[in-house]
Amino acid sequence: MSETADYIVVGGGSAGCVVAARLSEDPRNRVLLLEAGPGDRDIWIHVPAGYARLFASGRYDWGFATEAEPNLDNRSIRWPRGKVLGGSGSVNGLVFLRGSPRDYDRWAQAGARGWSHEEVLPFFRRMEDWAGEPGETRGRGGPLPVSSVSRLSPGAAAFIAACEALGFPRNRDMNDGAIDGVMPIQMNVRGGRRFSTARAYLHPARRRPNLRVLTGIEARRLLLRDGRAVGVVARRAGSDADEEFHATAEVVLCAGAIATPKLLMLSGLGDGDDLRAAGVAVFRHLPGVGRNLQDHLIARLAFRTRAAGTVNEMMASRWALARAVCGYAWHRAGPLAVGATEATLFARVTPGAEEAEVQFQFINFALASAGYVLTPEPGMMLNFGQCRPDSRGEIRLRGPDPAEKPVIHANYLDAPGDQQVMLAAARLGRRIGRTAPFASLVELETAPLREVEDDEALMNYIRAAGTTVYHPCGTCRMGSDDAAVLDPRLRLRGVEGLRVADASAFPLIPSGNIQPAVIMLAERAAELIGEDARTTAAPVAAGTD
Repeated sequence: MSETADYIVVGGGSAGCVVAARLSEDPRNRVLLLEAGPGDRDIWIHVPAGYARLFASGRYDWGFATEAEPNLDNRSIRWPRGKVLGGSGSVNGLVFLRGSPRDYDRWAQAGARGWSHEEVLPFFRRMEDWAGEPGETRGRGGPLPVSSVSRLSPGAAAFIAACEALGFPRNRDMNDGAIDGVMPIQMNVRGGRRFSTARAYLHPARRRPNLRVLTGIEARRLLLRDGRAVGVVARRAGSDADEEFHATAEVVLCAGAIATPKLLMLSGLGDGDDLRAAGVAVFRHLPGVGRNLQDHLIARLAFRTRAAGTVNEMMASRWALARAVCGYAWHRAGPLAVGATEATLFARVTPGAEEAEVQFQFINFALASAGYVLTPEPGMMLNFGQCRPDSRGEIRLRGPDPAEKPVIHANYLDAPGDQQVMLAAARLGRRIGRTAPFASLVELETAPLREVEDDEALMNYIRAAGTTVYHPCGTCRMGSDDAAVLDPRLRLRGVEGLRVADASAFPLIPSGNIQPAVIMLAERAAELIGEDARTTAAPVAAGTD
């Protein structure tokens, strides 16, 4: 079986939904989107607080995990990635932060010419419909609604007040200028419902006759002929037969920072020695594929608190849970209308730092030490992580079978500077937790225990408790040097008709939660694809219609 389109978009996640929808705006383009997971019809996808249920079930998860991490007590870290229309944006915690403007200037300085903050700002504005006060960098009327948390829990309000008491400024809008300071978070939510890119971009576009969306189809390798990508070999869920899908213009990979390099390597595009060791024939030696892996490591400070409207209290009481469910059903408000966190702080922790180095997120619940299970008592957490870690990891094939999970080495805390920043962040988190009015809510510091005070003990805690905050990126970086996998127009070096438009293209990790940067990149990718198509189109002969 085979099917043909002008553009094949592989992966219907945060990036793929944007690329497919934007390309289909031109009625001359035949666009085919292939997504391995199902449609996003589950009610818990659309309830902001439903992310916790989805995370625990693993129903829409690829099931990735790292190898044993030597700097995290040789633990394997679970790496959830969304396997559903909307991708990880359908199951994430909904924190909407672009990162620092300097992040994108650093991209340009690293060789991603054309990706400075000034140059990417129009695409950030294009994608959003900001509900707050107008700002010079904010967008109105875009597909994606963005708004601030309007009603803070007592714990979130106390967290913000404690940060201000320590001298951190209240930031008016972290998506409009510098990120330093504390404020309620912003979310891509409207009317108490999650707005992933599947909902905001793809669902309206599916009415177009030139867009075809196929779910339950997993790409297994690329079709490469005469130095060009001409299609995708894929397999439907439950089938043991491959199908071919052909592209007359381009194949655009939007499968994410793990699956995109895996698909390239399965197609013979990667480090030649590694590919041969994995039993894959080499089509082109591209040693950067799978390298430059970056992620945000977090650790948690956990507190047992007095009753303060925590999620733990809600889940421990049938009456409180019923009241929350009714409040959400009737008014689309309350704790079920909020994602993973309500407030965030960006802070500098080392002398001479030019901008924020660490991010804190206030979490209105506490977890037991093992698993994603709530404690029976009221509790809160302060999650903290480094904004721009220097440690780098890699992704490699385990073998030639597309069904095998890839080998993931995150190499957390590999860079000594990362260890020092995380240690300083832990000490700052301790100060916040012991500062009024937050301290007045705390009955007991449960993780780490209060007696864990010296640097060695705190670092041991970070190694034992550190985990991902689900921001892998950088594994097919764009740049201007010969080692870059992509050029700054996101085209794969040495292969025609093949582009990457997802988080794997990032040269450097943004300072905060990465989904807005992914959407921005996808918006820009669609424009670049259109520009290149117009440039290469044959001119119309004089005198013809």
